[in-house]
Amino acid sequence: MINHSVKPFPAERWLYLFVFLHVFFWTLIPAWVRYTLPMDAIEGTIWGHQLVWGYDKNPFLNAWLTRLALFLGDGSVWVIYLFSQLSVAACFWAVWKLGKKILPPVYALIGVMLLESMQYYNLHAIDFNDNTLELGLWALTILYFYQATLHNKLLDWLLTGLFAGLGMMAKYYTAVLLIPLAFFLLINRTARQSFKSKNIYLGLLLFIIIILPHTIWLFLHDFITIDYAVERVSSPPTLLNHLQFPLHFAWQQCEVLLPALLLFSILFLGKKPFLAARPPLAAFDKAFLLIAGFGPFLMTILLSAIFGMKLRAGWGQPLLSLWGILLVTWITPRLTRERFTAFIVLLVVLSTVMISVYSIALIRAKKPSSANFPGEIIARELTQQWEQRYHTPLTYVAGPRWLAGNIAFYSKDQPTVYIDWDNKVSSWIDESKVRQAGAIFVWDPTEAIQRSEKEIRARFQTVGPTEIMHFMWMRNKTMEPVEISVAFLPPNQE
Repeated sequence: MINHSVKPFPAERWLYLFVFLHVFFWTLIPAWVRYTLPMDAIEGTIWGHQLVWGYDKNPFLNAWLTRLALFLGDGSVWVIYLFSQLSVAACFWAVWKLGKKILPPVYALIGVMLLESMQYYNLHAIDFNDNTLELGLWALTILYFYQATLHNKLLDWLLTGLFAGLGMMAKYYTAVLLIPLAFFLLINRTARQSFKSKNIYLGLLLFIIIILPHTIWLFLHDFITIDYAVERVSSPPTLLNHLQFPLHFAWQQCEVLLPALLLFSILFLGKKPFLAARPPLAAFDKAFLLIAGFGPFLMTILLSAIFGMKLRAGWGQPLLSLWGILLVTWITPRLTRERFTAFIVLLVVLSTVMISVYSIALIRAKKPSSANFPGEIIARELTQQWEQRYHTPLTYVAGPRWLAGNIAFYSKDQPTVYIDWDNKVSSWIDESKVRQAGAIFVWDPTEAIQRSEKEIRARFQTVGPTEIMHFMWMRNKTMEPVEISVAFLPPNQE
């Protein structure tokens, strides 16, 4: 099946070199070209400022890991970008380990490298958020579940429970992976043997232990995270939504796959026969790949079709992780040195183009971009004004996540964010302490300014007059400046 010119190829060494280069460049480039962290990463810093068992949008894992990244990097943003790429690296490694158990190593390597051409594993993975976290956790769950159902070893079941639990604590969407895996347990004769051993139940116990604190937290906080998730997928109850939402989502995933298909096609060029004999595939492996590889995607489509759920393309970030392996398994190219070299060259070209276009687009941005938002300048100016007025560190900043989050993250005082001055969203806030320590209120004057001012002044009677401040965008000074409304709540001196 494999040409002898390719067979001795040291696939494992190339895999680790590939992963290292990916992590290095996709950590370095955003840290170099971005002045400000992406939106979700800023949100993670807000949440991570206080370690609780849940937040208004997500469970706790993203926030806690963001806090850990900042601790390890002593506040440096590059470690947050590194954490994103470590999740991608974990995905690549897990897919490689699984692929090697089913395919010859060089084909497993190709299955992993195909992922590099998809934006979910590079451009979308710059922002350290729940979707990026799922990349590594889903792949690791799949790998150890495969090993556990095949060999029924305690360690594999414990690792399955660990990564499945952490996946749920990154995002509830992990359920669309766990349900197909549970289905596989029931329908596959080999997998069903696991029920006769205590090992699977110990893995399940570990899973429950991991999610239990957050579950208790949900009961104590009116299921705010569940409410947010339901609101995000809700849509007007029309018959058309049951069709257009799943079809649109499916097409978006196909668009993400297109560069991988282009890269894969290079392996079929040349005069020599381009198809090799399909590698011998055990019935267990075939069923597992189909269910673990396509099951979460099909379940997402099915749920959307049944309930008319509105889907967002980014939610599909972990769905395609096994699709490279599936391609190589069902359409097996006959490898030659020339074809493999062309594949590597095209992969390098695609990666270079993506990195270059991304960097140039931000450096020469003609439109507002989060990367060029003057968050650090705003934070420095407002912190300086606060300390000049009140001669005390800034403890609280209240306002929308993006604006208040930038001020909190880049301020040397590292204040706590009171998101939208909403107690339900910011469950960690005690308003009596806000009144005692004082705060800076900020908001976008173009968005509901009357409501914002009225609400602030009704609840915080001593807040000062509103000031309109302007800040130039980074790099492009010809754009309209950033305009923000600012009001100072003086500390209570009594």
